[in-house]
Amino acid sequence: MTYYSHRLIATVLGGGLTLAGLVTGAVAQTAPTDMLEIKLALATAEANFNPTTGSIFRLAEELGFYEKHGVKVTVVALEGTPQAVAALNAGAVDVADITIEAAIRLRAENDVPIRGFTATSAGTPFLVAAKDDITDVEGLVGRSFAIADNGSLDHNLTLAVLASYGIAADGPNFVAIGSPDIRVQALAAGQVDATTVSFGTYQSIADVEGIHVLVDPDDYAERSPGQSKFAAALESTIEAKREALQRFTDALGEASRAMQAEPAQWEAAMAAAREDLSAEAIAATAALNTTRWCVNGCMDPVVLGKAVEFTYANPEFAEIERVALEDLVDLSFNQKMLETLGTFEGDVLDAR
Repeated sequence: MTYYSHRLIATVLGGGLTLAGLVTGAVAQTAPTDMLEIKLALATAEANFNPTTGSIFRLAEELGFYEKHGVKVTVVALEGTPQAVAALNAGAVDVADITIEAAIRLRAENDVPIRGFTATSAGTPFLVAAKDDITDVEGLVGRSFAIADNGSLDHNLTLAVLASYGIAADGPNFVAIGSPDIRVQALAAGQVDATTVSFGTYQSIADVEGIHVLVDPDDYAERSPGQSKFAAALESTIEAKREALQRFTDALGEASRAMQAEPAQWEAAMAAAREDLSAEAIAATAALNTTRWCVNGCMDPVVLGKAVEFTYANPEFAEIERVALEDLVDLSFNQKMLETLGTFEGDVLDAR
């Protein structure tokens, strides 16, 4: 176990929580005696503990959920969705957390047999932050707008949001500069005029003068697809590593339920990992995340179907071959997870 792992767990335990408490609350089961392995490609944001529900990929590792379910997950940190897609397509990783739009393109344009099988986010709390002199969305036209990369999640979602305001894709001057932390600090330093980041990431510069929230998380979510990403694998990997992927799915589901049941666990873990965020900022983000954890796997066919329809409503997809939802996902992993852990009830975004 790394120093980082020790420090995170010590912080959680020091807050009055027990490690046993972190891994209970679901159906009791016997831990596998063998350890299967997979390689997971994550955008740098999730790999470096971005303060969203995507942090569950790291929490599941640091708090022992992967180990409990008998799967060793090696995280490969990459800069945004395009690199994650390339790594998956090249066979360098087994699983990649990618956008649904990217999966559709891979299927339709490149005939890549890819399927999403679980998810950790349904409605990421993004917002648009900008300099104070930009007082409305139309004011973004002609101004520099920081993104992770062309075709990255933040870029594609922002294009959708801007289109809903009648702003053309070439309105802002998009500048690819990398992870959310880099983008938000560039904005704070006056190097760019605007950017899209999560609510939690914005909290690190919320007190900087001259910066404000231009499009708040609720408005951003209303103007973008409810679900935009899932963890995907090639059909050949699904066939060869089905048991490992099932254990991975189960571990993420149980870890998400632990965070939903005890938000203080997430706050303690985030405090250990992100010294740049104040306790107040972390608490505010935890409150926003309260109903956003994928406690039931976030693979609801109705929600996924709406995401596919939203993607094809984009004029850029007018000439792209239609991909049916059943050809884009494999729901069997999520179904088995629900059978094993039971359905999580309550006021959650991922209700069933």
